[in-house]
Amino acid sequence: MANEGRNYPRMPILGDANLKLSRTVRSGTLMNISPSGIQIECQHNLIEQLSRAKSDSRLFPNFELEFELVAAGRERVKSVCNVSYCRRLSQDNYNLGLDFIALSDTDERRVTEFINQMAA
Repeated sequence: MANEGRNYPRMPILGDANLKLSRTVRSGTLMNISPSGIQIECQHNLIEQLSRAKSDSRLFPNFELEFELVAAGRERVKSVCNVSYCRRLSQDNYNLGLDFIALSDTDERRVTEFINQMAA
């Protein structure tokens, strides 16, 4: 995979993501992962909810993310994330780039091991 001038390599990942925002859980589809974040595909209803919760400075809110690393023994990873970018793919589909802002040491190790395993 090309480096694309990134600080960290991205690795493809398949699976579902659960995003918890204001006590509502929305789902997305995992696309790729790096040590610093993850990309998901999601539906318009999640984008609408995120947009309604934007701060006065027009930033998306932080939210909880949970996903499973299937190749790593189906381990669950939980993080607090924020949106680094939002790209519209079609009328109802979007890509969200998410930065990990609170990841436990154990989950950080799981992500790193998953990436290393996938790169081998």
